[in-house]
Amino acid sequence: MNALRARWDHLSRGQRLLVAIVAGAIGIAVMLVAWVESERTRARLDAELPRLRASIVALERDAAEVKRLRAIPVAPAGAQRQSAGAQLATLATNSGGLQGAQISVLDERRVKVSGGDIAFGSLLEWLQNAQITHGMRVESARLDALPAAGRVRAELLLTRS
Repeated sequence: MNALRARWDHLSRGQRLLVAIVAGAIGIAVMLVAWVESERTRARLDAELPRLRASIVALERDAAEVKRLRAIPVAPAGAQRQSAGAQLATLATNSGGLQGAQISVLDERRVKVSGGDIAFGSLLEWLQNAQITHGMRVESARLDALPAAGRVRAELLLTRS
């Protein structure tokens, strides 16, 4: 520190003024760069905020749907008395309004449902019925939205728990 003070004292008045001006310019440049960077960050965050809010709404909606589906009771006691083969045969032969779907019994515990153009609402109702009356659960599913509103291409594998 003493070396800097001694160096400062040896500078002429004009050199001191020049050093002060250069130091001030550097300080202003650093503050300007920091301000520009913070404005870029603020603008980016402002642009992301609506998308993040929409994601939160979608996640809350999905969580409510999961909660609703978990509240659905499993198969009633009377349905458990019926053999698995009979239940799956009933499920396969009675599509219950699930038009456009092909239902195949794979074995005593598994059923495959597929269709190229199925009403999504009807599919959800049918799945709920399969869960309540037959104790079936979705093991895997692939759903693709079709251009028509409320229509999907679906491939599901249901298993009996």
